[in-house]
Amino acid sequence: MVSLDLQILPSPTPQVSSPSDLPCSSASSGLLNQESSSSENCGPSSQIKKTWPETFQIPWTAMPMDIRSALADGKRPSPAARRQMVRVLADEMRKYELNPTRGQCVTVCQNIVRQYPQSFADLRDNGQVLGNGYTSLLIQIKNRIENLNRTTSFRQHRSSGDGLKRGPTDTYGCTRFQPDLPPEETDETIEQKRQRLEEIYRRDGINGVEKAEVKQLMETTFCLQRQQINILPAPTIADLKQQWPYLFTQKGLHAHFELLTDIKVMRALELSMEECGRAIVEFFSNKPTNADVRAVISLRPDLELSLCVIQLLMAHFSETQEGLILFAN
Repeated sequence: MVSLDLQILPSPTPQVSSPSDLPCSSASSGLLNQESSSSENCGPSSQIKKTWPETFQIPWTAMPMDIRSALADGKRPSPAARRQMVRVLADEMRKYELNPTRGQCVTVCQNIVRQYPQSFADLRDNGQVLGNGYTSLLIQIKNRIENLNRTTSFRQHRSSGDGLKRGPTDTYGCTRFQPDLPPEETDETIEQKRQRLEEIYRRDGINGVEKAEVKQLMETTFCLQRQQINILPAPTIADLKQQWPYLFTQKGLHAHFELLTDIKVMRALELSMEECGRAIVEFFSNKPTNADVRAVISLRPDLELSLCVIQLLMAHFSETQEGLILFAN
């Protein structure tokens, strides 16, 4: 048997423990910089400060009764109730930040859909989740916040006294009056795409509007188009036409209007003609206002409805074709 006589000898110099042996506390502040840095990074993830969207509490008690009933039953709320919910959400989020970023809105939407997928997730007809499941809710919230901020910015602009004002009617009916950049784009890439449109126009002229590339570029640069249109003082038509030649084509203008208002202008015109056109024709048939109106009515069986309506209105207001219609070869 061997016996060992072990003695603890004092160390001549103080030794520094390795970073892995030290707790993450203020006691480590006297260590070397490198070791101190290492010790600060060894704490649990719970010590990492969370952002407000991660800790955001959805004010369910402030939601409409229809929303709370839908959640309790695991059903989807009505569109009207959902819009009310979005208004409450937007107001609550703006208490933390007046203009939350898209990423912050994504975090809030993810939490809502994760908590109540049956009520809020985007679903296909077969019940499968569509995409990430929260896109439609994200769009609603972002649009609501943008509308609120737009109203605030216009109010501040009107009170600034600089003489440059936009009336509230400028934004009526617009769903994307001044949209943000697409998430994958920057100011530089959007400008490059605008210049690409100019190149295509110089090469192909007005016929380039039929190209799929032009259609895609016009959609992507819509935010820049709105920015330059909305700027104060307002730009001249000549300047806009130079910057955006394809915007001043029928296809370009219709596409821009649809992005701005979510209304397909030609389809809306067709529906309006079907709904109101017959009433207009019937009115003038029963009460012709002048000889020109009676002449158009006499040709009614041979005229298409839309053409008949236009000619009746022109006859009633004594307008000439040359004043309203541009004839081209």
